[in-house]
Amino acid sequence: MSYKLIEKNIDEVKPGDILADDIGVYPHLKQDTMLDDSKIKNLVELKIKYVKIKVPEEEKERPVIDLVLDGKSYDKDEHVKQIEDNIEKAYYTSILERGDRIDIQEKDFALDEKKEVKKITEHIEEAHRDIFIIEKMEKKSIKRINDNINMKLKLLSDNLSTMIKDKENKLDELEEVINDLIEDTGPKRNSAFLLLNIKRGGVNYVIRHSINVCLISLAIAIELTKMMTEKLDSPELKGDLKKLNICDKKIFTKSELIKLGLAALVHDLNLLESFPDLSENTKFSIKDKSKIELHSNNGYHMLTLLGTEYIIRNTVLHHHERVDGTGYPDGLKGVLLSKYCLVLAFADRLEQLMIKSPFSIRLHPHKAIMYILAEEKEKFDNDVVLAFCKGASMYPIGSWVLLSNDKVGIVYLSNKQNLRRPIIKCVYTAEMKELLQKEFIDLGKSDLKIVELIDIESLKMFNTDIENFIFDEREFKRIQVDMEARVNRLDTDIFFSSRIRDVSLGGARILMKDKLKIGDEIYLEFTLTSSPLRNKGIIVWVDTNNPSENCYGIRFVESDQNYRPILNNMI
Repeated sequence: MSYKLIEKNIDEVKPGDILADDIGVYPHLKQDTMLDDSKIKNLVELKIKYVKIKVPEEEKERPVIDLVLDGKSYDKDEHVKQIEDNIEKAYYTSILERGDRIDIQEKDFALDEKKEVKKITEHIEEAHRDIFIIEKMEKKSIKRINDNINMKLKLLSDNLSTMIKDKENKLDELEEVINDLIEDTGPKRNSAFLLLNIKRGGVNYVIRHSINVCLISLAIAIELTKMMTEKLDSPELKGDLKKLNICDKKIFTKSELIKLGLAALVHDLNLLESFPDLSENTKFSIKDKSKIELHSNNGYHMLTLLGTEYIIRNTVLHHHERVDGTGYPDGLKGVLLSKYCLVLAFADRLEQLMIKSPFSIRLHPHKAIMYILAEEKEKFDNDVVLAFCKGASMYPIGSWVLLSNDKVGIVYLSNKQNLRRPIIKCVYTAEMKELLQKEFIDLGKSDLKIVELIDIESLKMFNTDIENFIFDEREFKRIQVDMEARVNRLDTDIFFSSRIRDVSLGGARILMKDKLKIGDEIYLEFTLTSSPLRNKGIIVWVDTNNPSENCYGIRFVESDQNYRPILNNMI
């Protein structure tokens, strides 16, 4: 995406603006940082008068008000006009009914309603802008997102431990973690991709649970925001202040997403303090159970002493409440629960069912969501549950299944048109042998069916290699080799010596001293099992970090007729 740089007076800076330059040495005010209310406040406190802001070029042609989400646009002006017309109509009708007698109190009420309309529509517009900017960010690979999360786990663990031991507020550092997670939702415009990064092993149980709940919560909140803004185009909502307000209460801006993420990361802070060595196999005593029942209350008080913002503390306090009033500690019903509580309560319960836990029996993700729909549907907000299902499908992203073609795969994408027919990335045979060529199957466009749920974690072979299939976006299986080869530039008599490091049906990785560039077309000549082969390819990536030789990625566009059978036999 191309950007233009503009200089803004600090008074003109708004949440969602992106810094074009570093501000001093402050880690939270680096180039490309998206500003929110707290960061803007920091700039004011630092007495910064002007800042350079990056503005996407599209914005000069496409005003914020017309941003499109999931093919739907929200016309703020039309909503405001219709609602204000209805307010005026109701006001003047009441005057006529009283014989032209003006009621000052009623006039003030009409003005208050107009102010409420303005406040709501500005909030919705901000959320529109934030989601638009997030999804327009640089695309990241799923592997890069997962690597980023793994790097942050140690930081997260250290910060939570510091909050417990030293009673020091570390939410500013955690905010950076949340900001990165939110911005990672950009790839393929699908926030549910965050669910591919769910942690199933390693690190402390509470830390793992907290990051998982955070990932699920952010995915739900972004999908819920898009779902609610899509509803605003419904004819029955236009002109109705009450319904507009209901939708607005389930819409998240970027700064609100960060608050939700922070609440998710610290929601079990007291549990971590009470049970520092908690694992999925822990057995609780009666005394332990009383501590568990008090952990949300104690967590609230811990965060109060740390000076944490009220909405975060309140969400931690009520993350075990249920919309039917059967939760704890206060037995609140849905109307009294904030949007943060509604999302976090569902995410916490779902993660507890999907991942091995000391609190419940682990279920396959599909069985977990079906159990909630069958047994606990009244306990959670319907829109929140639907937002998860729309984003993740009824076979949640990251779960493993066996198809009717005897191939085992991972649910990779939701099919918005049919939540029971997701997109599957096939990586194994039914005997759990790796496929030579990975295959993406859209069940919405196929006669294939899911015939069995695979509990991949219960298999003895489950290890990091299987998890790598989630993050490896290559189409073909690679074989590690070390053999000599010749590179011939297409339509020339120029040959270079090289060594092949790995090969697949789709390409190869080679090392050589000579220089090529991305887009160069070449022939790769080499020998496998005594058979000379000549494959035509194109350079698709270059790594020049090694000073002694360059590394090149080649995608084959034509292969020797003997290449596939030879490689199949080798595998």
